[in-house]
Amino acid sequence: MAEDTAQDMAEQDIPAINHEYAFTMGIDSAGHIEFQGPMRSRTFEPAAGGEIWGPKLQGRVVPQSGADFASNGQMDAHMMLQASDGTWIYMNLLGYEHNVTEGGEAYFRVAPYFDTPSGPHEWLAKTVFVGIGERHHNPDHSIIHFYEIS
Repeated sequence: MAEDTAQDMAEQDIPAINHEYAFTMGIDSAGHIEFQGPMRSRTFEPAAGGEIWGPKLQGRVVPQSGADFASNGQMDAHMMLQASDGTWIYMNLLGYEHNVTEGGEAYFRVAPYFDTPSGPHEWLAKTVFVGIGERHHNPDHSIIHFYEIS
């Protein structure tokens, strides 16, 4: 009976996941601190600021409002954003960084969580996003393109 169930499931129409470009964020780095502990490597990289642009959100990364607390290629960034209308937005960015591009630059995949006050930007807190990003040097900064999942 388990085989029948698996086959029936395989023959069902699997719903597609749709995505739509929402915005891009540039995050400037204020340097980093790295160390190797007995269990893992750790990196602390504060955000010096940045810019947000795109069809669904414009604004800035608030300088010195947070950082990436990375460990063994896992990203865990917390920071404050400010929309162009002045609304404060909290962002927690979780993901993985990979160092395998042809040019030697790191790339990453992330899933952000946003918290906002009630109002015009609360849709961010009610939406699932994925992001693709690249890390660049001279000057150190990251660019992340965010897509809304529906």
